[in-house]
Amino acid sequence: MKKYDVALSFAGEDREHAKALRDLLTAAGYEPFYDEDELADLWGKNLYDYLSSVYKDRARYCVMFLSKHYERKLWTNHERQMAQARAFQENREYILPVRLDDTEIPGIPPTVGYLDLRSMSIEEVYEALVMKLSGSTPKTTATDRMASSVVEKDTTEYVLLVSEDGKSYFMPFQNARWDSTEISLELLPESPEETAFLRTLRRHINDAFARDARIALALREDAAWVKPQEIVETASGSQIVWKVVFKEERHRQNGDPLGEMTFGSLSPDKMAEMRARRILLDEKLGELPPDFQNRTGPAGLFNEATLEMFVRGRNRFQISASPIPSVYRSVGQTVERFEKFARLTSVLQLKLSNAVEEILQFDLKLLNSKQVEVKFKGRRHKRFTSVEPYIFEVNGTCQLSE
Repeated sequence: MKKYDVALSFAGEDREHAKALRDLLTAAGYEPFYDEDELADLWGKNLYDYLSSVYKDRARYCVMFLSKHYERKLWTNHERQMAQARAFQENREYILPVRLDDTEIPGIPPTVGYLDLRSMSIEEVYEALVMKLSGSTPKTTATDRMASSVVEKDTTEYVLLVSEDGKSYFMPFQNARWDSTEISLELLPESPEETAFLRTLRRHINDAFARDARIALALREDAAWVKPQEIVETASGSQIVWKVVFKEERHRQNGDPLGEMTFGSLSPDKMAEMRARRILLDEKLGELPPDFQNRTGPAGLFNEATLEMFVRGRNRFQISASPIPSVYRSVGQTVERFEKFARLTSVLQLKLSNAVEEILQFDLKLLNSKQVEVKFKGRRHKRFTSVEPYIFEVNGTCQLSE
C-alpha cells in the first residue's frame, strides 16, 4: 500500500495554499498526499475508509491548513480525527498545523506549535517541513517563527516619540495618562539610544535654546505635538523607569491652513482622504479629476504639482509615501512588533498631517512578506456648524516591496 511523506488536510476554499506546498514537495522528490493527484485511486472507493487509512496510517506527517472553512467541513473534521488518533498513539508531533486565521479547531490547543501564513510565505512553511522530513533542525527564519508561535502573545504596549531630527523611538510603557493638557508616561527604554534620548530631553527642559524643540508623540489612537515638562529617572530593583510628563502643544495641532482650502473640484476633506490613502496604502495621485486633466502644457503641470503639495501637506510631516514599508524593513521579522510600530507610525502621520481628527477604526495585519492588510475608518474635524463632519474609510493592502 502506497506510503506518503506528508498528508495534506485542507478545506476546498484554501486549496491554493495546499497546492503550492504540494508543488514544492513534488519538485523536491517528496510524496505528498494531495487529493487531486489521487483521482484514479479514489474513484469508486469507500472514501471514509480510504481517507481514514491515509491520515491515520500511511503518512509520516499530516499538515493541516487551519481556517474557518476547515472548522466547518465534515471531511476535514474526519481527516483531523484520524490524524489525532495517530498522534495520540505515537505521542509525537505528527500533526503540523498551518494557520490561515485564528479559528479555534477542536483538539488543536493554542499551545501546539504552528506556522502562520499571515506572517510568512508558503516557501518558508516548505523549508520548515523539509527539516522535519530530513530529521535536521538548522535554525532559520521559519523555525524561529514556529518556536515563537507557542510563546504567550506579546502584550507590551509602546509609545512613539519622534525627535526634532526625525528619529523615531518606540518605547514600552507600563502606565499612561492623557488628560486635557498633559500626557504622563512611565517608560521602560530598551536600548542605550532610547535612554540617551530621554536624558537629552531632560537636559533641554531648562535650556532656553531648546525649549521650543518639537517632539511628536503617538499613543494608541491619538497623537500630538508635545513639550517635555518633567522627566525623572527612578530605579525599582533592577528595573529603570522613566517618569515623563509632556504638555500638549495645541497651537501646533491645527497645522497648515493651506491644507483646508478647496482646490479645483477637490474639497479639503477629499484631499485629506487622499493623504490618508497614501499613508495607509501608499497610493499616489492616480487619475486626476476632469478639471485637472483638461489643462495641458505648463498649466497642467502646475495643477498637478499644486495638487501634490496639497495632498502631501506643508507641515513637518509631508506625506510623500507610506511609512509602513520602511517600518517593515526595520522590524519585519518580529511580526507583532512590526504591526504595533507600523500602526503607531501611521496614527502619528494621520493625526499630525491633519488627515483625520478622530480614528474610529484601525486594523493592520501583516499578510505575508509582501503585503499588509489595512482596514481604517476616520472622521475629519467639523468645518461647518450645520454640516456633519466628513467620515471616510480606507480598505485595502499596502505593498511592502515592488
